[in-house]
Amino acid sequence: MSEFVVGFIIGLPIGTAIGIAIEISISIQQKPWSELTDEEKRIRKNALFVGLITLIIGVIVFLSLLRN
Repeated sequence: MSEFVVGFIIGLPIGTAIGIAIEISISIQQKPWSELTDEEKRIRKNALFVGLITLIIGVIVFLSLLRN
């Protein structure tokens, strides 16, 4: 088995577990959207945007490594 496949098999569950742990720790302190101030809404929107950009970059890197 290639190193890429082994890394993918190991990295996927580890990344999923870390993501779930972070979401649980963040969501405990969340307020409903209607109770947020304008500043808090702006911060959440920016965080979502950065997360989506990171996801897109990760998919592009993954696909480029898969082709090679």
